[in-house]
Amino acid sequence: MTDAPGRLVVEALRLDRWDAGEVDRRLDRALDLGVGGFVLFGGEAEEVAHLTTRARRDAGRPLWIGADLERGAGQQFRGLTELPPPAALAAAALPGEAAERAGRVTGREARSVGVDWVLAPVVDLDVEPRNPIVSTRSFGADPVRVTALALRWVAGCQATGALACAKHFPGHGRTVADSHVELPLVESSPAELEDDLRPFAALAPRVATMMVAHVAYPGLGSGRPATLDPAIVGGLLRDRLGFRGPVATDAMIMGGIGEDDAAAAVEAVRAGCDLVLYPSDAAATVAALRRAAASDVGFSDRVGEALATSARALAALASPPPADAAPAVPRPTEGFDEVAFALDTIVDRSGGLEAWRPDAPTVVIAVSDDPEVGPPAGRAGPLGAPLRAALRAGGWNVAPAEPAAPESRPGARTGSGRPVNASQVIAVLAATPRGWKGHGGVSSGAAEAVRDALAGAGRGLLVLLGPARALESLSVPGIAAWSTETVMERAAAEWIQRHAGGST
Repeated sequence: MTDAPGRLVVEALRLDRWDAGEVDRRLDRALDLGVGGFVLFGGEAEEVAHLTTRARRDAGRPLWIGADLERGAGQQFRGLTELPPPAALAAAALPGEAAERAGRVTGREARSVGVDWVLAPVVDLDVEPRNPIVSTRSFGADPVRVTALALRWVAGCQATGALACAKHFPGHGRTVADSHVELPLVESSPAELEDDLRPFAALAPRVATMMVAHVAYPGLGSGRPATLDPAIVGGLLRDRLGFRGPVATDAMIMGGIGEDDAAAAVEAVRAGCDLVLYPSDAAATVAALRRAAASDVGFSDRVGEALATSARALAALASPPPADAAPAVPRPTEGFDEVAFALDTIVDRSGGLEAWRPDAPTVVIAVSDDPEVGPPAGRAGPLGAPLRAALRAGGWNVAPAEPAAPESRPGARTGSGRPVNASQVIAVLAATPRGWKGHGGVSSGAAEAVRDALAGAGRGLLVLLGPARALESLSVPGIAAWSTETVMERAAAEWIQRHAGGST
């Protein structure tokens, strides 16, 4: 049992932040510690395929290799397919079919790069507009609808041989704080939280894994983070809902778990968690788990239970390639038109584009609601560039804009100023939920920047890369394109071209 506790730890490999040499060094150190696997962020698809092949070969044993892929494999890995977020799938003409297809495309492409643990879907209810971290990541506020769409998404994903992960138990949708930064407190009564539990209850016999939230629910347990609360992990998730698969923590590096996340990892395992994700210091966490197992027979038994639960789930995976096999060359799903798929999810609050003309000078102005936070790992190109390129490719007269000095405040324009002679102005606003953003809607600075960009334009349109409900608060003509994935801008450009001049 001396080395076994390390198998509960899932280390992070940040291809979006570290160079190849640093990634290799961290991989080697983690394998020397005996970790149970890795969660990956960013990177080119082919690079990721090589990395996962090497990790499994060097480990010589099954590994958990996962990634946050709520919006398709292209959310993290460049070269694979980007998809609309869950809120957009719920707005599609056939939302159930959209959700299942999204899960299937995500699972297939994840497995093509050696990632067979898909840390999705989010099944939190989007019931609190001030929530800074859920919003479009959710299928919506209605527990019946969220349950139905989550079941379809999970079925599609797991049909590919990947393992899905429902999160964030028992529900992160009612928080007004961000668990990346601090411990949110949900003071709702147990009766009020029954709706939040419904999707998890329905998924319990079907989804491979679940993730617990770094959120306190005094009405359900002790008031500690759910991650560390036996009443929530053991009593509620295991005993009442009957979930038998591995339970994972959310990232232990997050502020909601406290400063000493190595000690918290021990408490999480005691509470019933089986996998400890993304610690701030893997070596310190492994050491803390080993000490606890060596000094406490009860904890050692709990580690054994966690290892057995993990092993059963890994055994259910489709057989991985031989250790000496060359990695496959990943590619997007053949025959899948991601722009058409995304186009079906766009919400129209434009009032009509009958007066718009492709030959009229048109300028695209990009506005970021949180400029100090970088773009998603899988995104290629700056905000607004994909929309400009798609309009130009369609023969539109996209005028160059005068550059504006970058600013650091939320709501600063990241693109440009508006030429005086532009008769058509499109403002692209990034307003998606992001860790450390601090609010759930559109900031006053961003709203001001959008209104300023459209002021005085003969024809103006907002392309909101955020929740559709934000269109109402901005009081400008616009469409909701949901998220900052490149595909959503390309779909917005296609939508504009189809509707301009009264076209259908």
